[in-house]
Amino acid sequence: MTAPSMDTIPGSFAALRQAFQPQKAQGVTRTLQFDFTGNEAGPWTVTVENGTFDAHAGAATSPNATITVDSDDWLKILKGELNGMTAFMSGKIKVNPASAAMDLMQFQNWFAR
Repeated sequence: MTAPSMDTIPGSFAALRQAFQPQKAQGVTRTLQFDFTGNEAGPWTVTVENGTFDAHAGAATSPNATITVDSDDWLKILKGELNGMTAFMSGKIKVNPASAAMDLMQFQNWFAR
């Protein structure tokens, strides 16, 4: 099976779906809305529920957090070309509410690298 392309937002979520490690998300229930700006602007919703992962284009009904990031920056983060923490600290990634920043930090732990 060919790995999905990390060069587009849809491809990045397909790759995340393949890399998802259910055992690392047991007991987790989170809905994250990604509001992408830039080349591939638009909302995407990620739902992790007790070891399951779903991602689709469109806004979430009531997300635990909304993450706003340029689509090109998001792809760079996933490819390891941009440090996610640096992007967050420099304002390239915004999390609302700010108290939900931990959700985004936990996000990376649910996937194989």
